[in-house]
Amino acid sequence: MHQPTYRSPLSGEYLLPWVLLHAMRDYYDMPALAAGYDSVRPVFNLVPGMLRQVEEYASEEARDLFLSVALKEAGSLSPQEKAFLLDNFFVLNSETMIRPYSRFAELADKARVYQPSGNAAARFTEADFRDLQVWYFLTWTGARMRMDPRVVELFEKGRDFQEGDKGQLRDSALDLLGSIIPLHKELLADKRIEVSCSPMYHPILPLLTNSHSAYEAAPEMHLPPGLFAYPEDAERHVRMGLDYVSDRMGSPITGMWPSEGSISDGTLSILNQCGVQWIATDEKMLFGSIDGHGRSREDNLFRPWKFGDTAIFFRDAVLSDLMGFVYARWKPETAVQHFVNSLAEAASRSTLESPVITIAMDGENAWEYYIHGGMEFLARLYSTLDKDDRFEVVSPADVLEQGADCLGLGHVRAGSWIDGTFYTWIGDPVKNKGWEHLTSARHAVASHLARNELDEAERAEVVDLMMRAEASDWFWWFGEGHTSRYDAEFDLLFRQHLQALYHKLGMQPPHELDHPLDPPDTATASMEQPVYLISPPLTGKLDSYYKWLAAGRASVRQGFYHRPRYLLTETMFGYDLAKLYIRLRGISPMRELMQKKSLSILFHVTAPVDLSIRFSLDKDGNITASSASLEQSLGQVESALETVLEFSLPLCLLGIDGSKGANGDVVEFYTVIERKGRETERFPHTENVTMAYRGKKLDLENWHV
Repeated sequence: MHQPTYRSPLSGEYLLPWVLLHAMRDYYDMPALAAGYDSVRPVFNLVPGMLRQVEEYASEEARDLFLSVALKEAGSLSPQEKAFLLDNFFVLNSETMIRPYSRFAELADKARVYQPSGNAAARFTEADFRDLQVWYFLTWTGARMRMDPRVVELFEKGRDFQEGDKGQLRDSALDLLGSIIPLHKELLADKRIEVSCSPMYHPILPLLTNSHSAYEAAPEMHLPPGLFAYPEDAERHVRMGLDYVSDRMGSPITGMWPSEGSISDGTLSILNQCGVQWIATDEKMLFGSIDGHGRSREDNLFRPWKFGDTAIFFRDAVLSDLMGFVYARWKPETAVQHFVNSLAEAASRSTLESPVITIAMDGENAWEYYIHGGMEFLARLYSTLDKDDRFEVVSPADVLEQGADCLGLGHVRAGSWIDGTFYTWIGDPVKNKGWEHLTSARHAVASHLARNELDEAERAEVVDLMMRAEASDWFWWFGEGHTSRYDAEFDLLFRQHLQALYHKLGMQPPHELDHPLDPPDTATASMEQPVYLISPPLTGKLDSYYKWLAAGRASVRQGFYHRPRYLLTETMFGYDLAKLYIRLRGISPMRELMQKKSLSILFHVTAPVDLSIRFSLDKDGNITASSASLEQSLGQVESALETVLEFSLPLCLLGIDGSKGANGDVVEFYTVIERKGRETERFPHTENVTMAYRGKKLDLENWHV
């Protein structure tokens, strides 16, 4: 369970609401669910910086920007606040968090139709804005909150909320947040779960210890000119994190997920010194550090290893990533059966008497792409494993107590769970610029602390600000790799921590910190809307620059959490008065992808109708389209496959009458890659493509001389 520090050190206001929202759904419900199964004892890893924010919300110390705008009387909203609601309160997984609720879907469609022309706020009534204020938080409620009569009443009402309803929902949420830490403490004491932690503010420990450790996994990496080498900072994060969570849990915490599974020899030495009994990380760290020793992958992986006195559990990346990136859109019963079969197959490849298979997911963001936040999947998984005598679900502490046979490691190659490298946090120009600012600030702190110019309280405040600035999350969003709607807020929070730090030292912050690390004019949008009607001839080839020039475009972008490399990289879309046109592009020619990897493409429309069309190759290599639900041919769907897959659908299949012009229909869709009938990839991964059908008005709206 991890979120970075969203509280601005300058204004004191929480700029983003993710701690509150995930707490409403995940932080109580997930351990409570696990506790219902006698022989299932999972580990919940708590990041101390996240727990501190949970406590601030529960004690009503937190001032949250999103919550403040949501609680304001709808009739008193300023134009800026209305724009804020429209820009931010639909940034959700549409399929699982908007579409299931008719009133929320109605509001989303209205916003998507009128927002491109800039007049959505004028189309929203006071009642619309009030319903939006409630539904944004209502959709995040988890199973526990949905049993609260105050929340049940809101779901039953569904629309036309009153101002008092907003306070009712807020009170329910804060009551739940106050129960999160006591629940973990109780379940830990009863040995129903194990609790581990990460370092205090989730830094990349090897980079704090010695930033040049990044060369171990990627010797070609371009690092910033200055060396960041403060192993004492890494140790402080570890010790403070252990102390903080141990204090809240009422017993010593002995296990740790190092932030992003990042380890190095120097980091492991620190963990040893801090008394950490076990850590977990990714299998890449193991196989980058050993030569195999004549054992199979499974015999090396399915056991704990030891570095000094610290045991290391290496996660099975294949099995873990099935949960993280694949199962979200499978039926829960199908996903669980596939997982259990895969688990048994993996174990059968090992010669060990009792193979220890580690499944670990880093972060909670995967669950919002599951139906019901993953609870139905997890309940079925726990129940199945609970009854299956082949498996025993234990925690790492259990394994060590049972006297597991640990092999020794004298050296580990520095790296993280993401690609086995540190490219996510350092190495490109923007990330490196961030490290240069961080290094300069750290040198200034060292100089002042050495001169003892600060009293004890001031020193503690300076150290805390420095530690917050060292968090991994800022660098996750800088430069290449990941992006979100809120890149600017992460950039701002990083710079504000450094500015506040300089102010505490009595120094003028560098003027560069007044400006974003990523200049806004270099940012590229991941989704663009069509600008004119198009009627492209379908050839499957990149044969004309102009035929798709006016189309909309959705490009790959890495969202809130990391996943393996995409096969699909771009969807282009547009329409005329009779058809919807789609073009799919991949990392290599689409025909080659489909033939060599035995893939089929599922195009799924979620609005204005529910429609699924599967594209596959017949025995002669011809592309065919069929209804995914009825498995019948769709003759009215035209398609062409070579370098790209191009196809068109009659608008009548979508329930749209193009001859009547724009009628406000919102077309929402996504694409799935299937292999042997199983989903392996969804595009886009973090949101659906949405397009307002404008008919003839599209050309009129964008006409210019």
